[in-house]
Amino acid sequence: MDLATYHFDSPAQFYEELKDILERKGVYDSPASQVNAYLSLMVHSQDEFLNESRQDLAYCCYNLFDSDVFHRNIEVVTRSIIDRAVESSDDADMWITYHVLLHAGKESPRIYRWMFRNEFFSKLKDQIQHQEGTRIQLIAIALMYEMCRIQKLKESDLALADETFLNYLLDLVERTRTDDAEPLNYGAIKLLLVFNEQYMLHTPSHPTQSGSTMIYTGNPLLAVLTDRLGSSATFGESLIFMLNRAEEKALQLLILKVLYLLFTSSSLYEFFYTNDLHVLVDIVIRELWDLPEEAESLRHAYLRVLGPLLTNTQLKRATYKRAEIVRLLRDLGGGDLDSTLRKQLQEQHLREQLLEQQRALGAKFTYWDRECSSSPLMRWASDRSSCSSPSLSAEVEKRAARQSKLSKVECSSSSDSLKVPGQDEAAESLRQHLEHQKELASSSTDEGLLHIDVPTMVFKPNREPEYNNISRSSQRAASPTTQRLVERVLREWLDNGMKNGAGTTGVGLSVRGVTDGHSTEAADGRFVIPVAQ
Repeated sequence: MDLATYHFDSPAQFYEELKDILERKGVYDSPASQVNAYLSLMVHSQDEFLNESRQDLAYCCYNLFDSDVFHRNIEVVTRSIIDRAVESSDDADMWITYHVLLHAGKESPRIYRWMFRNEFFSKLKDQIQHQEGTRIQLIAIALMYEMCRIQKLKESDLALADETFLNYLLDLVERTRTDDAEPLNYGAIKLLLVFNEQYMLHTPSHPTQSGSTMIYTGNPLLAVLTDRLGSSATFGESLIFMLNRAEEKALQLLILKVLYLLFTSSSLYEFFYTNDLHVLVDIVIRELWDLPEEAESLRHAYLRVLGPLLTNTQLKRATYKRAEIVRLLRDLGGGDLDSTLRKQLQEQHLREQLLEQQRALGAKFTYWDRECSSSPLMRWASDRSSCSSPSLSAEVEKRAARQSKLSKVECSSSSDSLKVPGQDEAAESLRQHLEHQKELASSSTDEGLLHIDVPTMVFKPNREPEYNNISRSSQRAASPTTQRLVERVLREWLDNGMKNGAGTTGVGLSVRGVTDGHSTEAADGRFVIPVAQ
């Protein structure tokens, strides 16, 4: 059939001719030749009817999939299309054939398995590397991603994804960081993610001496990222951006697996900037609150990432949003933490109280303190709900007495000195608070009642958080695996906080309330992350 004789006055005539090809019987030698005629007409007329709109191309693809000739001979017809894609050297022909295969695989994932051949994989790799900026590169990346996502590759096939290819993809991510190239940028990142999944499938894992961290050896992506520290910032930023926007469970899991490896590989602990880690904490908190009960595997993946994120990165010294994380973990664990862990939380709470009171007693009372209720001095002076212990009260009383002596000396040496407005009221508040602490310290205490009552966060449909004290009976039921993960995250977090001196800086460490950080949320409830420029 000579396609050069075709001339259509309108798109309707073009689509009618495509329909006639699929419905003709007895004209073609085989179903494969009939489908090839259909594809050839699409290739011949793509500049006129299929060039501007991807919807038109998808419409032609699904008309083919809905036809009788395709349904009755799906494997024979599909393998003939794959042969055509492997053998073709014409960009226009490959553009159409690749799209047909991409849509066919989405309809039936087994088609992605049929199309995996070493020569096809090698061809796609070559087109990705040597046709940069063309439409063939973009469709080749998309097709390779789907092929690798649906099946475990042979080691001989995975060898094609070597460090040279990984470096090229990472460089491509850096070069395409603008909005105009977003599909290509995200396509390259998704391909890196699925390669990481394949490396993990082919690499055995070995527990460390602590038995809590899994280290994967022989992962080329980790080796490449280690060599590129400081030069792959866009990759890290885009990972967090994609996780923030991802709705597909499979993509979230791929991202979380890469994050887990980054946070458990000592050479990559500080791969991300601290601000990026803060955004990631916000995303993890949001997702763990919002995930439905049936999304157990995804919840476990987020918890596994949260642990090393808090203990191995820059956050191990100045923990971001500590109070919200404690509330979250208490709720996920069903409020039934073991006694040792409850005691650790109580001790940490008392340490933070003492540090805050020490800072308040050592600070000068200024005009800003009087005007701002959030200042450390005023916040501590007005707090009547804090827990107390004899040792803590004694320490506070000792420091208050020392501060009182210094005040008397200063007053006697300078009786005409100017007083800051509100200083007397603040001093009276401190005195009353110390008396209250002394009364609590002298009273009998029941060690069995030591407990931090951390309110849980309840999200309403409008996604506005509301903090309420809720009974244990109304808390969600935690599975044994979730319970173990929650307790492990809390225990390692507290242990690392002690070891690394967390709490000595006074930055965002209080477990009594949210005192650190502010998150910006979009209208749809997702955190707004600036696009890399």
